[in-house]
Amino acid sequence: MAAAAALGQTPDTKGSLDLEILDERGGRVIARAQLLDASAKPQAFLETGLTAAHPRFANLGVIVRGQATLYLPAGRWQVAVDRGLEYRRVTLPVEMAPGARLKRQVRLTRWIDLAARGWWSGDTHVHRLPDEMPALMLAADLHFAPTLTRWNDRSSLDSWPENPVFTVEPNRVYTVNNAEDERPWGAVMFLGLRQPIQLYRFKDEHPTPVETWRAARAEGAFIDFEKVIWWAAPVIAALEKPDAIGVANNHFREASVMDNEAWGRPRNTVAYPGPEGFARYIFHLYALFQNAGFRVAASAGSANGVLASPLGYNRSYVFLGRTFSPGAWLAGQQAGRNFVTNGPVLFLTVDGRMPGEELPEKAADSLIQVEALTSGRLDRVEMLVDGAPVHTFVPMASEESRRMVKRARHRLKAGSWVAARALENLAENVRFAYTSPVYVGNTPKRSPAALALMREWIDEYMSRIEKLPDAQLAPEQKAEWLKMCKQARSHYE
Repeated sequence: MAAAAALGQTPDTKGSLDLEILDERGGRVIARAQLLDASAKPQAFLETGLTAAHPRFANLGVIVRGQATLYLPAGRWQVAVDRGLEYRRVTLPVEMAPGARLKRQVRLTRWIDLAARGWWSGDTHVHRLPDEMPALMLAADLHFAPTLTRWNDRSSLDSWPENPVFTVEPNRVYTVNNAEDERPWGAVMFLGLRQPIQLYRFKDEHPTPVETWRAARAEGAFIDFEKVIWWAAPVIAALEKPDAIGVANNHFREASVMDNEAWGRPRNTVAYPGPEGFARYIFHLYALFQNAGFRVAASAGSANGVLASPLGYNRSYVFLGRTFSPGAWLAGQQAGRNFVTNGPVLFLTVDGRMPGEELPEKAADSLIQVEALTSGRLDRVEMLVDGAPVHTFVPMASEESRRMVKRARHRLKAGSWVAARALENLAENVRFAYTSPVYVGNTPKRSPAALALMREWIDEYMSRIEKLPDAQLAPEQKAEWLKMCKQARSHYE
């Protein structure tokens, strides 16, 4: 009764809702249920005994395994039911009288089936206990989820099992041999480690992350740079190239954008104001790394278990064709055969080539085609060359607010890259899709402007390191950091 008492509820001032959730074929299906008040603000259900969509944010709802009894305070409410990005969200009005017992049935329907088109979903930033993963994955309609069982000096497993790969059902897999290094320098995920590696406390400035990255590489890990707002981002990337960079990252939350850089390098909020400014800044940083010569795929993660989003809110769709496996998914993600999203679906081809593929180096007028779809409303779709929009499309008719197919020709030069992004029309949040690039030739073009910005960034970071007190970073450790920064800086000359 603790939850009920906290809301001032007694047994005769609440009621119950017997909820049954069906799929398109009429069978029971696992999904998420969320309680909304009259202003559509999420609230917590009263005691349920069900798996929480998030252990720290009860207002994100609960996981319903096809049927469950939910307890609500008396009053007028809405119960929203969803199953990840590809299903239409259903909202039921519920008027609960004291002591009432209501029954409701919800039938969920897909608005798109991406696996049927060869695109398989994954969330690479997950902080949930392994035994919670099956229900969470099914409720999110997610295919791949590596949960982080080691996080600096914390661990949710005493040891990793001999087989760290778990099949929930065919084509749905989670893994437990994953770790995150999150310290003052920044954050990175190591996925698919053969053996655990030495990690350090959250406040430890030393050893440098290069040591952990190289240890992870030696254990066969996929290295996902969680995002590149971090002070040390250009340093580490130059010395140990990541496999992916978080674009649809954990600052994009279901109800809002966390539009700050935490302990990272602050953005210019005059140039990039507010939530949409934060999104544009993330896009700018991804393009900056590409233009500095890094050909690195975009990745996506929700940080469910830490930040306020359900599992799979931010997700990456990797093209694998008809056959899914976790190894193939990570290989496809590393190769950049993907797009990332927290709302729209986005397909890109350039002269018939998909993201992750290369075009011939010869300059040519190439045909860029994008298809953007959403269950919401599209605001605009952009074709990008070297990170800059070269063609922008806005819906010209009501049907285009849900689906746009656009083609345009653009003369591409050797070393360039082509991507696309789509944004939804929202007043208080940012939902978008962003493709990994199609590249022109096999030698990246390095922009002098991008290289200069990287050098400037490292110079600022070196100044910060020099000012750290000896109690935080000993002189010999400081010297090691500064040597590493100078080595990285030379990469951008």
